[in-house]
Amino acid sequence: MSGSIDDDEDPEHSQGPAPAPLDLGRLEVEARQAAAKHVASLLQRPDQLDKVDSYKRRVARKKASVEAMLKTAVQSQLDGVRTGLNQLQSALQDVYQIKQSLDDIEENYRIIEPLHQKLKDLKEENNIFCQLSAAQENLKHIFTVPESVVKTKELIMEGKLLQAHKHLTDLEMSRDDLLLALHKQPNQSPTDKNTLTHYFSEVQTLSTDLGKQLWVIIQRTLMSVRREPTLICTALRIVEREERMDNAWAKKCDYTGFMPPGRPKRWRSKCLEVLQTSIAARIEGSQLETRDQDKMWLVRHLENTRQIMIDDLKVVKTLLPPVFPPEYDIVKRYIKMYHKALSLHLEDLIQQELEGNEVVSLLQWVKAYDSPDLMRHPELNIDVKELGPLLENKWISRLQNQYLKNMKQNINEWSRNTLRSDMKDWIRDTIPDQDGNGYYNTQLPVIIFQMMEQNLQVANIIGQDLVKKVLELFAEELNRFAHEYRNELQNFEERHLADRKEPKCFVHYVIANANNCLAFGEYMKELRKRYIKNEFDDEHDDDTEQIRKDMFQQLTDRFLSLSKFCCAIVLEELFIDLRDSNCLNELMTRNWMANSSSVETIIATWADYHQDFLHLKPEMYEILLAKGMQRIIKEYVKALLSRKLSFKNYEERKMSAEKIVSESEQIKAQFTDMSSKLDVSLFDVLPAMAEGLKLKDSSMLALEIMGFAKKYPDIRLEQLVNLILCRGDISRSDARQLAVDTVGEDDASQAKPKGIFSEIATSG
Repeated sequence: MSGSIDDDEDPEHSQGPAPAPLDLGRLEVEARQAAAKHVASLLQRPDQLDKVDSYKRRVARKKASVEAMLKTAVQSQLDGVRTGLNQLQSALQDVYQIKQSLDDIEENYRIIEPLHQKLKDLKEENNIFCQLSAAQENLKHIFTVPESVVKTKELIMEGKLLQAHKHLTDLEMSRDDLLLALHKQPNQSPTDKNTLTHYFSEVQTLSTDLGKQLWVIIQRTLMSVRREPTLICTALRIVEREERMDNAWAKKCDYTGFMPPGRPKRWRSKCLEVLQTSIAARIEGSQLETRDQDKMWLVRHLENTRQIMIDDLKVVKTLLPPVFPPEYDIVKRYIKMYHKALSLHLEDLIQQELEGNEVVSLLQWVKAYDSPDLMRHPELNIDVKELGPLLENKWISRLQNQYLKNMKQNINEWSRNTLRSDMKDWIRDTIPDQDGNGYYNTQLPVIIFQMMEQNLQVANIIGQDLVKKVLELFAEELNRFAHEYRNELQNFEERHLADRKEPKCFVHYVIANANNCLAFGEYMKELRKRYIKNEFDDEHDDDTEQIRKDMFQQLTDRFLSLSKFCCAIVLEELFIDLRDSNCLNELMTRNWMANSSSVETIIATWADYHQDFLHLKPEMYEILLAKGMQRIIKEYVKALLSRKLSFKNYEERKMSAEKIVSESEQIKAQFTDMSSKLDVSLFDVLPAMAEGLKLKDSSMLALEIMGFAKKYPDIRLEQLVNLILCRGDISRSDARQLAVDTVGEDDASQAKPKGIFSEIATSG
């Protein structure tokens, strides 16, 4: 442990391990071995012996070359060592000489030290002489101060600013030199300083008055540069002179500690401040009206501002550079000032709580700022990227939120008013309008989406991010509107059910509203794809794939559901007529067996309503027919399972079964005629049930029932029991046993497949 510490403290070890001593004997042995290997490699074949002389000469040349290089290196090292030793000898001699000189100086300083005390009186006399000399130099100015002040005032009043500044500079120099002389005195007298300051008090007033004249000229720069540019040149020359004097006194203050009163004036900074203030005043001055005077006040103000900016910046780019010093970089600086002043002014407008379209006008104007209408004007072509945003994101967000808030209120009001206006048409005695394909509709979706289209066009001018927010707002408000729309349709249905004679065109307008709801979904998809294409280019049109379930797709689904609700109202109207005609109640009764009026009424009623159904758009037309077909089949199945008819013999049972099959085919044919796309295989359940009735031999009934249950696995136990009991020749206990043997006991925990029997069981 101690050994390691010693090694760390040894300076030799700090430079790394010491080199090992040379073992010349070992090196000679290794060299001989290497030479032997080399010779062996050269003389491996007999024919190579002829080249031995050549090899010797080559080795001799190489040896001579290496020896020459070694001699040169050694000679160079020796020369360097010799030179270094000579320089060290010379340096040592110089050190001795410097030490001797320092000793001589120290001795001389001790000798002359008493002289400082002897010359003290002379130093005081010299200070007095310097003060008198400064006073004599400024004596003329001191006596003429009142006269110079009056003369300077006259020159300022006459507008002879350069001459006035010359006189002012002379006065200031006299005052400042005297104050500096007082400042240098060891024993300063406050009385002398106050007297001198009071005597020159008018000088500071003159400086202020001259500055006011300069700032008036600078404030009118754009006007003066067109009419009398020499005024601006004069003002700037004075400003730059004062700037140079500020710098000169700042340097002098570093070693004197004295700064004249009123310094530094910083007139260049003041000049730029005046320019900034004049720009702000010019922008504010373009507002000619208020909201109380004219609703279009902001539009006029922004347009005036735009025109004034273009005119001003043209003058700045063409006329100001020759007038202002190059270091001002006046064009770039002036544009930045205009940008800053405009930004502050717009922020002030936003804080005034803009209303309605004022928000839109301001957003559009900000959007057009970096366009050929303003900064990119052909005669300006100003790159605003270096200037930063005209409005920070927080202000843009505030405007957009206000815009969306106003839009939400407007959409709410417009949609409600449009719906109320449309509802007045629902009670008319004339049928609704038809489109080119003969489908009923009203103007409700067209009016609402025209309003939305107009707002989207405005938002698109402002920016793509706002377009998306507007679309999301539309989706949100249309969801709310869909709820209100549904309530009004329900109220419309309830009023009609209270008096089915009114309105006369009830079914027609419900169909029109079903088509309207589809139009809402189609319009929303169209707007979405048109205004935010990049997000929906890859979206498929197949809604069944449900590729996207965003708020837009949810809205489409919402209106599709509302359209189906309208179809349900129409379908219910049809079935009310069927129930009122008693044709459904007569199914599977004695009256039904005796005649065919029930099926004829069903077919005739469907045929009558079908004339109206043709005005439904194809999507809803197919859904309505499918729902209607299912309900007709359910009515037949429920009538059969309710066992309203007791068969006296096999002949009655057979006749009823054949009648069921016949009527099933009749209604099936009617639905096939109405739409070839319908899945009419649902009617197969009626002939299948009829087969159980037609079967004469009850011993085969178990096989028939088993085949039926396999084909319709959703059938419940009690339903199967009732189907068997319809025959009238089997007791309930036997029927139940047969059903249990076929499908087993109902298990509530086991899910049944969905089908017509499960729907009947659910609906009760």
